[in-house]
Amino acid sequence: MPQYRIEGQIYEAASPDEAYAKHNQAVTTKSAMQRGAQMSPFAQGALTASQGATFNFADEMAGLINPQYRDVVRGATRQFASDYPIGAAATEMAGGLVTAPFTGPLSLGRGITTAGKVLRTAGDLAAQGALSGAGAAEEGERLSGAAMGAGTSLAVGGAANVVGRGVRNIVGTPVMSRLPQNVMGMVPETTGGYNVRPDYPRERLAQLLERDAQARIMGGVEPGQEAIIAATRLGKVGAEAPISVSGNNTLAEIDMLSQLPGTAGRQLTQQQRRVAAGRSSAITSTAEGITGVSRSAEDALTDLAKKQAEAAGPLYQKLQSITFPVDGELQNILNRSKLDLGAAQRTATRRGEPQVALRKLKEGDELPFSAADQLKRTLWDKAEAARRAGNKNEAADLDKLRLDLVAKLDALSPDYFKARSTFAGYAELQNAVEQGRKSLSESAESLSKLTDQMTPSEIEAFRVGAVDALRGVAGGQAGQTRLLNMYKETELQGKLRAIFGNDFRKFQRTILAQEELKKLERVGSGSQTFRRLAQAQDQKDTFDLLQASQAATNPIGAFQMLQQKATQYGMPEEQRNRLAKLLMLRDKPAQEELRNMEAYMRRRAAGQALGRQVSGRVGAYGAGQE
Repeated sequence: MPQYRIEGQIYEAASPDEAYAKHNQAVTTKSAMQRGAQMSPFAQGALTASQGATFNFADEMAGLINPQYRDVVRGATRQFASDYPIGAAATEMAGGLVTAPFTGPLSLGRGITTAGKVLRTAGDLAAQGALSGAGAAEEGERLSGAAMGAGTSLAVGGAANVVGRGVRNIVGTPVMSRLPQNVMGMVPETTGGYNVRPDYPRERLAQLLERDAQARIMGGVEPGQEAIIAATRLGKVGAEAPISVSGNNTLAEIDMLSQLPGTAGRQLTQQQRRVAAGRSSAITSTAEGITGVSRSAEDALTDLAKKQAEAAGPLYQKLQSITFPVDGELQNILNRSKLDLGAAQRTATRRGEPQVALRKLKEGDELPFSAADQLKRTLWDKAEAARRAGNKNEAADLDKLRLDLVAKLDALSPDYFKARSTFAGYAELQNAVEQGRKSLSESAESLSKLTDQMTPSEIEAFRVGAVDALRGVAGGQAGQTRLLNMYKETELQGKLRAIFGNDFRKFQRTILAQEELKKLERVGSGSQTFRRLAQAQDQKDTFDLLQASQAATNPIGAFQMLQQKATQYGMPEEQRNRLAKLLMLRDKPAQEELRNMEAYMRRRAAGQALGRQVSGRVGAYGAGQE
């Protein structure tokens, strides 16, 4: 391409006109930059700050109004950097920090695991560095400037992030955690929506809740959601559940704290005793709530029979006038009952009921309700007598005959079935109660068949006995352990399904909740090795305190001792006690604390995000330097 010399400058251009156009542009640019260089230091500083605030795009934004304005900004910022190199760097970085809280949308990473946090920080640094690098680059070099800026920001901003964390973890946290509580109370809790007062027990609890949430849902959550997850879990376990049983990490923490000097061990023991003492009540209360049985079996049976009899009275009154047509099937049942018909007729005679020649009935005849009902009761009484005498086979035959008779009468008269379902009879209810009392010693299969044959009236009575049996089982430690291990015993599950029917899941939820609480009783025993190490550390702390008192007259020795203590990571006993108290909160106080934790973790996340943005802006400043 031809070259043209104009006023000492050489320009490559396709024609003289193009060369003069380039020359005029260069003159205009130089003039504009000179105007910027002649501005007051205050104005130059303000423009330098705007460059930091806009990722080096302030000049480009000014150029959108007028191309000369872009060159004025560049001239002003370059002159300011030449005259005040340190001040210019500080001013540009300060401008960037002003807008740091508003650059959250540039965040690229997510996650609450350590790897997730590292990726999130790296994403913030790279995004801000790329933007700043692109802003500092010339036209046509934006892409390469962005790539270079991202790498530079990761190095510069990452170093700033590591240094900041190091100062906080190695010096700030240990020193501040050892200050008296009344001194810490002088620091405001929040400023501008961020946590500013160090709260080490809550910070530790926040970490534990984060880890438990991550383990439970295997993914990232919104800040504060971790506390909501824990509160929901406690709600499912029950009012006796302390925060420590909301997850494996919180449980492990109270286990560890209970081995160290402090009040955690005593708090844990008190809670363990409370949980153990309330287990029987929790199990039986659930069973009583499901079945509606809250009194002793004898009293409950009396009340149940009275209630059912009153409800079934009109139904049985209606049945007094009905008869059952004798067909071949009913006649066959009567023939099988010939050995028992005499007893049924004798009972009818004693009661003054109408006499029916049961042996003479044939197909086409009518069987009165009173006679049929009396035959059913006679078969019942004889089966019970056979059982008491130990004649199991005879009792089983009589039960089968009675059930066949009842099934046939039900089929012949829906009114009869409805009456029996409402009130089977006192003897039947009494027998059902006894069967309920033996329910946990029967096989699941036989119990299921038994309940399938019962009327709703008998099922109610059966549950009266079953609840009585559960009270006995839940009242002892061995029985409680058996129920809590229900998920391992399909046979026991089958029995409980037969007892509770469609409400089995409600009872199961209580058992699962008690199993979660049982975990609390398994912690705190610890190992002797850990106890010895903790005691040795306690002795060391005492020795350090003695050294401190002796070093009072030795300033150099005192300074060295304080420096050594400041770099220890261990949480002081006072803070451990506060953490244990938080972990042992239950019921309404626990829910209230988790609501506080939700807000705390949101403010905490906002502060962490601000820290990432600040380190990102440090990196962005480095990425924008030529």
